[in-house]
Amino acid sequence: MSNHSASVATAGQAKHSLTILEQQGLTAADYAKLHDGYLAALAQAAKAGTLPELKTFRAMLKLTAVMPESFRLTVDYGQTLEQMIAAGNYDWKNDDLTAKRFPIKGDGIVEFEVCLFHFDRMIESKDAIKAIEAADSTNPWAPAKTEHLLSFGIAFPEEQRKYPVIGLGSVARVGGYRNVPGLWEYGSERDLRLYWFEGEWGGLCRFLAVRQVSAA
Repeated sequence: MSNHSASVATAGQAKHSLTILEQQGLTAADYAKLHDGYLAALAQAAKAGTLPELKTFRAMLKLTAVMPESFRLTVDYGQTLEQMIAAGNYDWKNDDLTAKRFPIKGDGIVEFEVCLFHFDRMIESKDAIKAIEAADSTNPWAPAKTEHLLSFGIAFPEEQRKYPVIGLGSVARVGGYRNVPGLWEYGSERDLRLYWFEGEWGGLCRFLAVRQVSAA
């Protein structure tokens, strides 16, 4: 007897699909268009196994990538954590994100190659870190620290409106729980938040990773 229930989509997966739709900021008219057979067609193609690869599908719909696969960022270690936060012009920040908990260590102006890892599924922090570190054995990536995340927020202020951007390289205990910094949007505000390291991240999350290019 087959275990049919194990292969059926869960309520959590359905909820995540609704979250993705909600984050796109669709109007009532946009939702109406989706319900003119588009959602049903996508579901049927997924069930039949005929969905094209995501890059191909986005190209068919003329959707350009919002970010390159890798790009460059500079970190000015002459700045304090407070100065880096101020330069990001966030509408709200978590006051527990302090220099004592999340110290900035480095000298001069350092250039990094950075990449946004997107796993498109629920994933635990430890598994995301393993995947990031294993992605390139010859020139390994490392999970971004606080200073990298803040530099990203300065250089690409609008990206966090599209998805959460997480830095798993800086972990500190706050209120008895391990926390990591992240960028996200609440309403129309750009927030600098702290998230629990334990548990699972949603498929919408992007994880910032870095490797050093040069130091000046």
